Formats: sequence, structure tokens, C-alpha cells
Amino acid sequence: MRTVRTLLVLSILALAAQPVVAQYQEVAVTNGGTIIGHVRVSGEIPALPPQTVYKEQATCGTTIPDQRLLVDKSRGLRNAIVSLVDVKAGKPIARDQPVALDNVKCMFVPHVLTASVGQMIEIHNSDPFLHDAQALLGPQTLFNVAVPKGRTVRRPLAYAGLINIICNVRHTWMHAYLFVAEHPYHTVTNANGEFRIDGVPPGTYTLRAWHELLGSVDRPVTVEGNTTATVDVTLQSVAAETP
Repeated sequence: MRTVRTLLVLSILALAAQPVVAQYQEVAVTNGGTIIGHVRVSGEIPALPPQTVYKEQATCGTTIPDQRLLVDKSRGLRNAIVSLVDVKAGKPIARDQPVALDNVKCMFVPHVLTASVGQMIEIHNSDPFLHDAQALLGPQTLFNVAVPKGRTVRRPLAYAGLINIICNVRHTWMHAYLFVAEHPYHTVTNANGEFRIDGVPPGTYTLRAWHELLGSVDRPVTVEGNTTATVDVTLQSVAAETP
């Protein structure tokens, strides 16, 4: 039986192996289509216990919810990353729109987010004490910054890949994932497991859904101009053990 830690390592490697889009071309997309769908879970869904909080308990309490496996009543999976892996040209990247990450009661909020190369990340601290944000792309540290209470720090996103963000101020339970793509065709599923990707040039693509514990699944999708394509994805769950 695979442990949660083993599943986490395997699923990170699966997304890290995603091909990098070489020289993505930004063009005007006048007849773009839309991809919508659900990511759901099949099989046994393990109940993960809350994570223990070892300090700042007056603000954060003694435990926080485990955000690694959030599934609604219809088996919709929250916090799955959905992206196109082979798009070579399409709509421009919104470089003037930063992505936001907050520190709220000893948790990174949101737990999973996506961005494109060329955007900025704004990391805010809503807690009344110091936090830190270390961004790891594999073994490489992209940045490691202190985030004082009530402050916001900005950092550019110059590298594509799956970034793990942790807090080094003895908040060992805190982590978030930031997936940075060379293109803008990516998103994160909502609380019901739903996703939507807009402005896709007509063509046939591979759509990938990835989750930190359940790995990844690829699905083909054909997009026609000014139409909506629906792709539903199922990830197989296992009886996971906590570390």
C-alpha cells in the first residue's frame, strides 16, 4: 500500500515531467473555443486527519485542515491543476495581472494556484506574526523571502514547472503548490471539481489533470472555433496512509 508521502513524490514527478512548450507564440485569437469539465475521484477516498500546529496556537489553533485531498459529495476534486501540455500558440499572457498568495491562520491560501512565465506573484501576510516563503523548483530555490505581518512581497515568475512553497519559520506544516506554465492555458479546479479554460485556438490538444496525491491523467480534446468542448477526468484514489 502506498503512503501519502510516496504518492506525493510520484505525482510531483509526473507533473515535473510535463513537456515544456518551446517558444510559445502570443497571437490574437478571434475564434477561440472553451474547454470545461469536472475532475472527479473514483475508488476509496481516505480521510486525512487535521495537521498539528506547533506554534502560534493563539491565532491558528492546535490543528488546521489537511488540504491535500478535498472531495465534495459528488466526488468532485478540489485543487487539481488542469492544463494544456502541447499548445504552441495562443492568446497573450496577462503579465500585468499578478497571482496572489496569502498567509491566513498558518495556512497558505490558496493551497494550489497556477500562473504563466512573466507574471508576478504577490505574497501577503494576514497573520500577526512573521512568515517566510521559500519557493522550490525541484532542488533549486527560486526565492526565499521573509513576509512580515501585514506586508506584501512581490517576486517575478521566470521559470516554468511545479513550484513547492514552504514556510521556514518553524511552520513545518505549511506548504502550497504553484504551477507555472509557458502559456496561459491552465487553471485549478474549484470546490466542486469544475474547471474552465477560455480562448483556446481551434485544434486538437492534450489536456492534463494533476493532483498532489492522486497523480495525473491525460485526455485528448478537440476545440472548434467559438464552441465549448467538455472533458471530464477521473483520478483513481487509493487507501492512503498518513506519514
